[in-house]
Amino acid sequence: MRIRLSDLASLVTIDIVRDGAFSTLGAATSGTADTLVFVEEPRWLRGLQGNPHVSSVLTTPALASQVPDGVAVAVCASPRRAFFELHNLLARTDGFYWTDFATEVDPTARIHPRAYVAERNVRIGAGCVVEPNATVLERSVLGAGVVLRSGCTIGSQGFEFKRVDGRILAVTHAGGVRLGDAVEVQANSAISRAVFGGFTELGSETKLDNLVHVAHNVRIGRRCLLAASAMIAGSATLGDDVWVGPGVSVSSGVTVGDGATLTIGAVVTRDVDPGQRVTGNFAVDHARFLSHLRTLR
Repeated sequence: MRIRLSDLASLVTIDIVRDGAFSTLGAATSGTADTLVFVEEPRWLRGLQGNPHVSSVLTTPALASQVPDGVAVAVCASPRRAFFELHNLLARTDGFYWTDFATEVDPTARIHPRAYVAERNVRIGAGCVVEPNATVLERSVLGAGVVLRSGCTIGSQGFEFKRVDGRILAVTHAGGVRLGDAVEVQANSAISRAVFGGFTELGSETKLDNLVHVAHNVRIGRRCLLAASAMIAGSATLGDDVWVGPGVSVSSGVTVGDGATLTIGAVVTRDVDPGQRVTGNFAVDHARFLSHLRTLR
């Protein structure tokens, strides 16, 4: 669904400088086509330069003239507030981020009577197993052979709150969770749905141990193994065949390459190369960490 900025006047208080349309909301660095973003500071304008995916901008009157030509512009006193209030409204609009459907469960799936599966907006594929007290919330899509162990939660509201004009605004999560074939999520793990439509994703054959947290917009590749109490923060990306050790924390927006190893307790705050092994807090190359450790002895 595409919406014109001029159609928003009845929803939020804005003035149109240059009208245009958008089909989703996101950050100024968004890689999704036809995106509406907000800009409150001059340095954020750099994210718009050369980004063909941004079609519309909410900004302040002082910054409007600096928005690139060809991008629609609306102004208001508090672009952040208008943006997230608009998002929360559109999240409740069927057909913008998501189109509702009745839940579909393949007849070969085994759902324990004490499991909870939402009545709408869930698809569960062939041969899936959902154990007692597992919870599958709306906007969750499970491929074939997925196993959900007791107490795990799929499709929960994520942690996204914004400080706006002296108060805290909760941001609705309007996307979903998609689990590839043969994914296994063990006991008491939680996977949050995406914020601006789309999916938090786990690739086929990826396995999560107990008490693993996967935040909104995370993308995890195929055949990854995440050990107990690992935490993958929002919008991080893990390639294929990644090993994540017990108690590892991966910071938001970090990219971990194919075949990388994050050793026990690592705190990963910057990108990890394919095949690289990192260790420590903050995590560095494993061999470099051991070399430094020897100097301490």
